[in-house]
Amino acid sequence: MRSTDMRGLLRLGVVLLILAAATVALGSMAERWVLYPFDATRAPPAEAGLPGVEELHFDNDGETLIAWTAAPKRGKPVIFYLHGNAGNLAARAGRFRRFLDRGYGLFAPAYRGSSGSSGTPSEAALIWDTEVAFHRLFAEMPALTARRVVLYGESLGTAVALSLMASPALHPEKGHGPLAGVILEAPFTSIPDLAEHHYPGTRALAANLDSAWPSLTRAADLQAPLLVLHGTEDALIPIEMGRQITSAAPSRNKSFLPVKGAGHTDLWRTDMLPRLWAFIDQFALR
Repeated sequence: MRSTDMRGLLRLGVVLLILAAATVALGSMAERWVLYPFDATRAPPAEAGLPGVEELHFDNDGETLIAWTAAPKRGKPVIFYLHGNAGNLAARAGRFRRFLDRGYGLFAPAYRGSSGSSGTPSEAALIWDTEVAFHRLFAEMPALTARRVVLYGESLGTAVALSLMASPALHPEKGHGPLAGVILEAPFTSIPDLAEHHYPGTRALAANLDSAWPSLTRAADLQAPLLVLHGTEDALIPIEMGRQITSAAPSRNKSFLPVKGAGHTDLWRTDMLPRLWAFIDQFALR
């Protein structure tokens, strides 16, 4: 979620009213309009100023999905990046460039309906696509192990990340094994919780949405080292939700970093970045 998220909040109130009175089909359309306002524009990495990044196309469930990928420098980790619900991959080019400048690799899948990926987004579809993308990461980088992968979720991406952590893709026996670490930027506990926070009395309506994203429940599967970042002035997702996610995770190595004065989209500050790099290097380079 980025600059258009406040408009998304206004839409949320409208859609809840629609869901209360409209047909299921209309409700589903409105739900997608509110929760997944992705920018479908396909912008190749080179056009976004990232000539060292490749655009990968892969298929799942009859859809063609896009990911931006770059191999790490020797001995460095890969950041598996799950973006927020507004903009596209090109909108994160500045962040990706910082990762690459530190020698980190990158694998950033674009959700259905974002950045040139085909299909219609939903909670179930995004979870499935992300599992497929995670497996594809290791197909593209066969020498890579999960111990060199850091999972980064941004806003909506935190919910997708927590869903991935609870999936077979990360099962220690069935999947790729434990990750080096997980970073969650401005996580929320669930969509019904968000609805209730902004529009008291709407939790029951929001519970009817197909996309509930119960992140607080899913955080119980998070065993990997964890860093949660949250702006103290976040008007979209209250900082208390970030604290709740941190508390719910059973990880033995976890920390919560309140970014003083930051809102929802400006957490990458000079006073925060050293903590971010230190976390990645501590757990992914050992």
